[in-house]
Amino acid sequence: MITYKKLLYALKINWIHLVGFYVCIEIMMIAFAIPDLQQDHNWQNFLGKIIISAPFLMLTYGLLLVVLFFVLIVLLDVICFSTIKLSPLYIIVVEWLIISPVFIYWAFKYEYWLWIALVASFLVTQIIKGRRVIQDEG
Repeated sequence: MITYKKLLYALKINWIHLVGFYVCIEIMMIAFAIPDLQQDHNWQNFLGKIIISAPFLMLTYGLLLVVLFFVLIVLLDVICFSTIKLSPLYIIVVEWLIISPVFIYWAFKYEYWLWIALVASFLVTQIIKGRRVIQDEG
């Protein structure tokens, strides 16, 4: 049975994905800005791009995606961890396999490679989350 306590736990362990996505976007904004820095040698422009671009991208263009992703991953956690009695590692891998193909598809469809970086970020944060779940169960 799905309880309020399980929902709160899922919210508590999934914040790591938001942090991971933000860090990933910052790193990619730096990588995207480096060619401009090499061409212009304008540090103010470079710093402006990396400091302003990532939060702007995540909170405008990416806000709907982030909210939908977060709701989906929390629902998957609540359903999988409360109804399916499999190992946390298995559940985490299955969640990653369910969500990642969508990001990979978008990367190739729109030729925007930030999606591939987000898949890698999602894998890393899933591993961190998995360790946390195993630690909490033990």
